[in-house]
Amino acid sequence: MARPANTDILLRLRRDIQAGRYDRMMFLPAERVLAEDYGVGRGVVRTALKTLRDEGVLRMIPQRGCCIVRENDNFPGGPKRFLVNLPYRISRDSKETLDVLAGICQAASEQFAEVLMSFTAPSAGELIERVKTGDLLGVICIEKSPLASDLYAAGIPCIIANQELQFDSVNSRADFRTIGRMAGLRLLQAGHRRIGLLTGPMDDMIYHEMLAGFRGALAEEELAVPKEWMLPISNTRNTPHDPGRAALRMLLSRKERPTAFFAMRDHRAEQLYRVAAELHLRIPEDLSVIGYDNISWPGAEANRLTTIRQPALEIGRSAVELLSLWCKENKPPQSRIIPGEILERGSIAPPEKIK
Repeated sequence: MARPANTDILLRLRRDIQAGRYDRMMFLPAERVLAEDYGVGRGVVRTALKTLRDEGVLRMIPQRGCCIVRENDNFPGGPKRFLVNLPYRISRDSKETLDVLAGICQAASEQFAEVLMSFTAPSAGELIERVKTGDLLGVICIEKSPLASDLYAAGIPCIIANQELQFDSVNSRADFRTIGRMAGLRLLQAGHRRIGLLTGPMDDMIYHEMLAGFRGALAEEELAVPKEWMLPISNTRNTPHDPGRAALRMLLSRKERPTAFFAMRDHRAEQLYRVAAELHLRIPEDLSVIGYDNISWPGAEANRLTTIRQPALEIGRSAVELLSLWCKENKPPQSRIIPGEILERGSIAPPEKIK
């Protein structure tokens, strides 16, 4: 007995999809075209498409058509596509941003997911609509984005990668408190007790957290950093009249000065190297230093700066994993913080060697 036409078309469509006849990056042909190709009525095609949708083979997007669900253990159903919103301004921090983006792309490639990149922020309404219709899985914002609040309020999967400012979000970032603690312990291990800090704005989470970890390490030895030894240094390299740099020069000119510094960002260590050279102080013979990031000072390795590596690639990869969990479990996952690692290069020496 011949099979009913709808069963036959269902089997043929499923076989052709599995065989790769249709581009998985595109929508299937219209019902009219499929009906002509298979020599059946549009109603038969429509019934077969709905059955394949119910089986999880296809996804129907209103007013656009049907697309193939690419099978993947991490991202469930729908097009494996998400948007990455990058910072509008990329200058000195471009390597940091690009390293995070590289980690995102690596993880997406392993999961056969597409990455759409945008330097300009689309409207939150547009993104919400695209996620709800199945065109996008969600959004990853590198650093904080004005989109994030609206997306969270709408329940849209949104991960902040490399978050450094205080913001209530699901995020993937470096473990700043542990990094501060690592820096403190490393200088204490070398025997230093007079330690200064080169900081950024203390209102920013990154510096507040690093300071807490650093202070915690010193407190275990009943030590503290004098307030006048905590110097904010500008983000701008070529600022000869920066008050922080002038204060650093004055501090290093004193007889009672720190024997070591933790520079919260390598570009601040660069400023320390410059001021030390102006005052004929050698590193590490006259002054020890440890930095953080291994990114913001291109000359860090050549100048033998010991620093704590920012886990930028891992941050990007974790952002994709968090987005995957959110889509799979249909609820926000726990944020992920990633420790750094010390890169020893020779800018730390015991204080007895410091004249």
